[in-house]
Amino acid sequence: MEAGDHITTNQHEPHFPTCDEAIKPYFGQVFDTLAKGVKFYEDYAKACGFEVRMSTIDRAKDGTIRSRYVVCNREGIWNNGNVPTTAPDKPKTKKRKTTSCRADCMAKAIFGFCPGGRYRLRVFIEGHTHSMVPAPTRHLMPSNREVSDIQQMIVIGAIKANIGPMRSFRMFKEIAGGYDKVGCTSNDVKNYVRDLNVYSKDSDAHMLLDAFTNKQELGRGFKFFHDVDEENKLCRLIWSDESAIENYKLFGDAVSFDATYSTNKYKLIFTPFTGRDNHGKCISFGAALIFGEDMDSYSWVLEKFAEIMGNAPKVFVTDQDPGLKKAVASSWKETRHRFCMWHINIKVQDKLPTRLKNDPEFRSTYDNIVWTDNDDPDVFEENWNDMIEEYDLASNRWFSDMYEERMHWIPAFFRDVPMSGIFRTTSLSESENSYFKRFLNKNSGLVLLYTNYCSALDAQRHNYQKITLADETRVPKMHTELPIEKHAASIYTNSIFKEVQQEIQTSLIGCDIRKISHEGEDTIYDVEDNLSGLFMVRYLHSKDEVSCSCKLFVRKGTLCNHMFLVLKNLKFDNIPHKYIVKRWCKFSIIRPDEDYSGKENSFSKSSSNSDFRFFKIVACTL
Repeated sequence: MEAGDHITTNQHEPHFPTCDEAIKPYFGQVFDTLAKGVKFYEDYAKACGFEVRMSTIDRAKDGTIRSRYVVCNREGIWNNGNVPTTAPDKPKTKKRKTTSCRADCMAKAIFGFCPGGRYRLRVFIEGHTHSMVPAPTRHLMPSNREVSDIQQMIVIGAIKANIGPMRSFRMFKEIAGGYDKVGCTSNDVKNYVRDLNVYSKDSDAHMLLDAFTNKQELGRGFKFFHDVDEENKLCRLIWSDESAIENYKLFGDAVSFDATYSTNKYKLIFTPFTGRDNHGKCISFGAALIFGEDMDSYSWVLEKFAEIMGNAPKVFVTDQDPGLKKAVASSWKETRHRFCMWHINIKVQDKLPTRLKNDPEFRSTYDNIVWTDNDDPDVFEENWNDMIEEYDLASNRWFSDMYEERMHWIPAFFRDVPMSGIFRTTSLSESENSYFKRFLNKNSGLVLLYTNYCSALDAQRHNYQKITLADETRVPKMHTELPIEKHAASIYTNSIFKEVQQEIQTSLIGCDIRKISHEGEDTIYDVEDNLSGLFMVRYLHSKDEVSCSCKLFVRKGTLCNHMFLVLKNLKFDNIPHKYIVKRWCKFSIIRPDEDYSGKENSFSKSSSNSDFRFFKIVACTL
């Protein structure tokens, strides 16, 4: 454009859309139904670059539509706000700056009823008072935008993985090859997520309980219980699926429980039940939501958990919550309740008198007394009392209280409790909570929380399958020539074998038999451990039974280096069958009858297939 040139427009000159004649309406055109006529006009508008809206409708007394007006959405005149909306004596309110699409456009189509139930295009005004939307931006017109069914499914899946709508939209753009090919805008995706949340806002709990009820009625092993308060609001909920229940039968001897993580907009406390699988990794047995950390809530959860699983665990590790302590004592009388040692020991520094806060000698003495697994209760008590006397801590209230609670946290009091050495802290539960936090959102409603929980559970089970594959297809490196080491490698999972292998190595280079004596049928071996002292290994010939005073096998279910040294001395090539604890074995040994031909098993199958369909149904009802 040269200098001085200018563009002139005539606002009164009509703008006539250009399009293929085959899609252009014409006066007198007849349609079988009104819907087909309206759809024809809408498609014409999309192709030409303008939007339409439904306007006047005229009905006969019997309800029949006699005429229907479909107008350009720029029809009418905008009230720009010049008319005062408040009384003169009242302060003016700040008006929102906005725009309007109204341009007094007269373009329209009027469909009239005609004999036979058909409709005829009675009026067709083609000219507009405005130009059409340019072709490069027509994909942004509301009529050309829609979050497709496939995109909805991806968005729902992204929500379950705690991925936001903007990241989902950017992924759509990359898949489609450009923003103009996505078919919607980022706001459309965000609005879709908003509508999902709005839909479930007032019926969140009912929707989740309905889904749980349907899953339970299908008879596939899913179980749940819930409780409501005086206002009939959900206050307690616990659930577990078939895989988790099956896993509990194998790995539920020791369970960790952490009730410190609130992860939903209702401030309900998320409390997973966590165990350790045959790889030594976290495994979930179920989860609960409770409103308060009180004895009643904890008792309800513990009783329902035992009802779902069929029995309570042998060892239950938690923090020092007094309400939880009372609940365990009341609900699980046969279960040994163990306090998390880490939670206790981080308080030591704050509870010490100033003179001991920076005393490394005291801390070393304290750690040696508290953390060791090798002392009997009477040895612990003697050492503890000596420490209290030496460092003048008899008047320290915290140390006195911890001594009174010693049976709940000191390892010496758990030496004879089977599998008590699996957990000494709730770190596994905290790790599990940290893992779930990657999938859960503190603003989540209950439906979204559960679907995200299922995503986390599926990821956990997928990881289990990957580790299991490595176990079944890879052979670890041997460090000795002992046949018993090869036998251990053939039965234990790789992660557990590494621990056993270390014991076997230590038996060769760190232990010595100092004395052999006999008591009736028993042979007594005094084994000196270069790191931990002298231990007594007893071998009963008539029953081929071996036991060690360190009691590692009782606490963890794997043989200690002292026992391996004696078995080597007795020419054992294999670990005796009675000392192979099934929970640490390879998957093929734990599940010898499992079908590997492709049939889905209940041990680690996906937990969320039906939940995805449920969430999709919710979305489709919007």
